[in-house]
Amino acid sequence: MEIRAGNRHLLILARPSATERPRIGLIIAKRHVRKAVQRNRIKRLLRESFRHRQATLPPLDLVVLARPGLGQVDNQTLNEMLEQLWHKLTRKAQETAGS
Repeated sequence: MEIRAGNRHLLILARPSATERPRIGLIIAKRHVRKAVQRNRIKRLLRESFRHRQATLPPLDLVVLARPGLGQVDNQTLNEMLEQLWHKLTRKAQETAGS
């Protein structure tokens, strides 16, 4: 069972975890975000957002994939996108667990 949550700039893939807490993996390809400074900023913001939401997320193994254009998104917009995606992911995980 795979759960997907995405938008124009990010895609989050999730599977149930063997551990009791969520884990995250990041794939920010140079092909989609050219500059290392931008890739590092995005990874830092993703990790920070995950750290804050970790207690509310179900036990899932998550992979976050960057899509083209993510490098041009500012920090505030990226944080807002992530909050929406975490919420969507949690809702989908609960729906699949309930059925």
